[in-house]
Amino acid sequence: MNSKERVLTILDHKEPDRVPVGEWGIDYDIVQKVLGRETFWRAKAKTTRALWEGRRDEVVESFKKDIVELVVKLDHDLVPVHLVPPKGYEPPKVERIDEMTWKEESGRIWKYSAGNDALLPVGEPARFFDSKDQLREYFETKVVPRCGLRITGKTGDSYQLALDDESRLDLIRYVVEKLGDEKFIFARGFEEALGSPEPLFFSEFEAISLFFGIGMEDFLLAAAMNPVLAEEAFRLYSELALAMANVFIREGVDAIMPQGDFANAGGPMIAPEQIKRIFLPGMKKVCDYGHQERVKVFTHNCGNNWKILGLLLEAGYDCWQSIQIKTAEMELGRLKSEYGSRLSFWGGIALETLIEGSPKDVQEEVRESLRIGASGGGFILGTSNSVAFGSKYDNYMMAMETLHEYGRYPIKGGYPS
Repeated sequence: MNSKERVLTILDHKEPDRVPVGEWGIDYDIVQKVLGRETFWRAKAKTTRALWEGRRDEVVESFKKDIVELVVKLDHDLVPVHLVPPKGYEPPKVERIDEMTWKEESGRIWKYSAGNDALLPVGEPARFFDSKDQLREYFETKVVPRCGLRITGKTGDSYQLALDDESRLDLIRYVVEKLGDEKFIFARGFEEALGSPEPLFFSEFEAISLFFGIGMEDFLLAAAMNPVLAEEAFRLYSELALAMANVFIREGVDAIMPQGDFANAGGPMIAPEQIKRIFLPGMKKVCDYGHQERVKVFTHNCGNNWKILGLLLEAGYDCWQSIQIKTAEMELGRLKSEYGSRLSFWGGIALETLIEGSPKDVQEEVRESLRIGASGGGFILGTSNSVAFGSKYDNYMMAMETLHEYGRYPIKGGYPS
C-alpha cells in the first residue's frame, strides 16, 4: 500500500497497513538537520530577506528540492504544497531601521520575532468602510492583486478570478510530478512559506483582516461592530478561496486545506453564533466544491474547539488538524468517542513535548496516541500544530521511529497484536 492509498483508507475510517504520518509544516531548523544542508523551506526570516534581495529563483529551487527530499527521508505520507512568488518577482524597497525593524517604501513595518524566527508585518492602519460598495471596491483594487489573483469577469456580486501568473505554481507542479503517484499532496491556502509578504497567509477568521486591518483587535472589532460588512468581507474572501481551490485541484492535489484558528487555548475568540453567521456559509461552499471535484477538504484549526466542532462538521471537513492535546484540552479519546465516526483527526504529538520533553516522553506520547486514536482508522499522526522552530531533532526522530515500530495495524493497546 502506498502513501496515497494509506491516507485515503484512513479518511474512509478503515484500517490500512499502518497509521499514516505527515506535517502541516516543519520549520527549517529540523529540516536542515534531516537534510544535512541549509534550506529556505520554512526558514521564515531568511526567506523574507532573500526575497527582498531579489533571490526568488534560489528560494523556489530550495523549496522544490528540499520538500521532496524531506518527505522521502522521513517516510511521510502527506506532502504540503503552496504558491510561490512569480518569476521576475520585484521586491519592495526596504530600509532597515534597527536590529529588529524594517520599513517598506509603502510604509509597512516588519518586526523580527525571535520566538519563531520570522519577520512579521505590524502596524498596518485599521480601515473603515461606509458601505458594501466601498468594501467591494477595496476588494477589487487591493485584496485580489495582493492575493496573487486577477478578476476575469463579474456576475452580479460574484467574481470570476484567475491566478495572475502561472509561475506561482512552480512548487506545486514539481511536487505533483515527482510524488503525485505515491504521496498524498495537500494544498495550504494562500501560503507563501512565511517568507514573501504576498500572497498572504491568513486563517479563515483572520481573512477579514485583509479588509479591516492586520491587528487582532481590528478584525475582532469588525466582526462585533460591523457584522454585515464582516459577512460581506468573508463572502468575498470565500470567492478567493474557491478560485484558489480550483487552481490547486486542476494541478492534481489530493486535498485542499483552508486554515481556521477561531479559538485560543481557552475557547473561541468569537461567539459560535457569529462564526455560524459570518464564516460558515463560505466554509461550506469551499467544502462542497472540493467534494464535488472529488478531493478531500481538511482544516487547520488551533485552540479549544469543543464549542465549534459541530460547525466544522456542518461545514463538511473530512479531517481536522492542529489538535492541541495538552494546551487546549482537546483530549483525543473524547474526540474519537464523540466525533470519530464523522471526522478524521490529524495530531497526537504535542508541540510542547517536542520542545521541552525527552525522547522517552515523545515515545510514550506517540504510543498512547496510537492506542487511543488509531483503532478503526480516522487518525493521522502528526504534531499538535507544526514542527515549530525550537523543536528538538532527537525528539522528532523518536516520534517517527515509534510510529514505525508501533503504528502498524492491527493495533492493540498501543502495540501490534
